[in-house]
Amino acid sequence: MNIDQTAGDEKLARLLQEGSDRAFDALMSRYKGRLYAFICRYVADRDEAYDLLQESFIAIYQKIHLYDSSRKFSTWAFQIALNKCRDWGRKKTLTRILPFSSFDKVDGQTGFIENFADQGGTPEQILIGRNELEILAKAVSKLSDKLKTPLIMCVLEDMSQEDCAGILGVSQKTVETRIYRARKKLTEITSLKSVYSS
Repeated sequence: MNIDQTAGDEKLARLLQEGSDRAFDALMSRYKGRLYAFICRYVADRDEAYDLLQESFIAIYQKIHLYDSSRKFSTWAFQIALNKCRDWGRKKTLTRILPFSSFDKVDGQTGFIENFADQGGTPEQILIGRNELEILAKAVSKLSDKLKTPLIMCVLEDMSQEDCAGILGVSQKTVETRIYRARKKLTEITSLKSVYSS
């Protein structure tokens, strides 16, 4: 059965529920970059992120019968990836968190630092900016799960607060408040008031 590559996510998910492996391949192709980038930024370990990405897709395949096609597939897929990240966090005690800048590019996506770095300045200005952002990246990794998750989703992944709220099962106001608190906490940790002021 041929798959229309322009079909919406929800239609592909319904086809997967009907047993279409090609629909699954299409969804994997569509989401592997976004999910991998999100997981990398969450766990700060490329190898672990790759394993968690595979686990996420296995879970999507195995649990597709639980997917409600009246909901956005992206919300459901990110929920599964987030749960895998949280499981990983509970199972592993980190003695050292790698800086996000160790990821130059993730499946064609720019890394954490590149999302914020000012590429228009002098080499000296860019170097200073990157050093400050190194500090910020490490600070993000130290945030609580409650604050880190919406910050990564909305600020780094450019996800809407509405979609983030759907994934986390909270209100948009709660997402907005947590992002505000995350920014405030980062300012306290790094004293880089200009980076996250808005």
